[in-house]
Amino acid sequence: MKEFFANPDLGLIGLLFFFIFFCTIFLWTFRPGAKGKYQEHANIPLDENEAETK
Repeated sequence: MKEFFANPDLGLIGLLFFFIFFCTIFLWTFRPGAKGKYQEHANIPLDENEAETK
């Protein structure tokens, strides 16, 4: 088991995995159609109509 965790290739695989994961999240967040959705979500606490109905 010690040899498995001492494998130098695992560090590179982990680095590549997290780099690809970070790039995917970045692209998903800044995709062209997301701006309107994020603006709607940002205004939820300020929406008075929703607060009055509850």
